[in-house]
Amino acid sequence: MSSTTDNPALADTTWLDQFDLNPRQRAFVLAYLADPNGKKAAISAGYAEGSAEVTASKLLSNAKVARAIAEGRKQVESKAMLDAEGIVNLWTQIALADPNELTQHIIAPCRYCYGIDHQYQWKTEREFLERKAEVIFSKFHDDKERDAAMAGQIVDPRIPDDAGGYGYRLTDPPNPACPECSGMGMEITRMADTRKLSPAARLLFDGVKETKQGVEIKMQDRTKALENIAKHYGMFAGKVDAEEVSPLDRLVQRMMGAGNAVPVNPSNESN
Repeated sequence: MSSTTDNPALADTTWLDQFDLNPRQRAFVLAYLADPNGKKAAISAGYAEGSAEVTASKLLSNAKVARAIAEGRKQVESKAMLDAEGIVNLWTQIALADPNELTQHIIAPCRYCYGIDHQYQWKTEREFLERKAEVIFSKFHDDKERDAAMAGQIVDPRIPDDAGGYGYRLTDPPNPACPECSGMGMEITRMADTRKLSPAARLLFDGVKETKQGVEIKMQDRTKALENIAKHYGMFAGKVDAEEVSPLDRLVQRMMGAGNAVPVNPSNESN
């Protein structure tokens, strides 16, 4: 059996003070609102079990008790309306959230787009030196040869050079004049820092999972959220659920208002 503590609308009972009920009548009203079964409500309120059904009938006929129950139903309905609005607001935020906040498919310039004479361009000198050292240490095993190669004293086409210069940035657009990519650039998938998502994107985000292809961001079903909103606004005319419509569903269908998703721009592109 439901209890008044299960329903936040009945947690604060100060609204009952206006009806001048005795403690057992108050308990009956609250029990009846939580579970509209007169006999059970009477027993829950402390009346004798053997005469609970008769007692319940008398209580329900009592003008003060009846008015208290009517007011209690308004309290429950008001709270249910707020809850329903909140639920549909969440659905709306999921449906309108911008997936680009979670993951982006970017067309970035290739390494030759902006290099000097369209040669390979490095981000920074440090990146170049680290790559150069990696290649040299993998190709040469003698320390003297390694030192000579790092100093540029050994000419080997396998050793990278920095003739294309520095300054490569993923955030630049592809160069239409690039002879390597013909201005098509290269495709990059970027995942967001989930600590910096907007409220709507946080609702859309459903975690990450490891796959054979790498990490994948999971998202809530935006189409399902739109369907739920449409159903509650009666947009699917002629389609009726088989089960009986509950009072809460009717409240949700009457509910007004919707939330908006406000996308935020990603802070920094990954390099």
